[in-house]
Amino acid sequence: MTLCIHIPDDVESALRTQLGDALERRAVEDLAAAWFGEGRISSRQAAALLGLSLFEVHDFLKRKGVALPMSIDEVQKDIASLRMTREA
Repeated sequence: MTLCIHIPDDVESALRTQLGDALERRAVEDLAAAWFGEGRISSRQAAALLGLSLFEVHDFLKRKGVALPMSIDEVQKDIASLRMTREA
């Protein structure tokens, strides 16, 4: 799915001045962090949205200051991912 967001010209100009070519990427990163922080998406979904591994997204979320509450199911999936990575 492609999501288009209308940003007023003056806001885009201010953001481009600050972020340059990274504006689109930062928008996706901020959206993923906000949605995860609100409990709307899982860490796996955030990782998929950002094109990161599960472990990379956990580091990203920590750097963004987003708490990483994990359910038992998520911990079990992470352990399974680690085992699969180790065996590969």
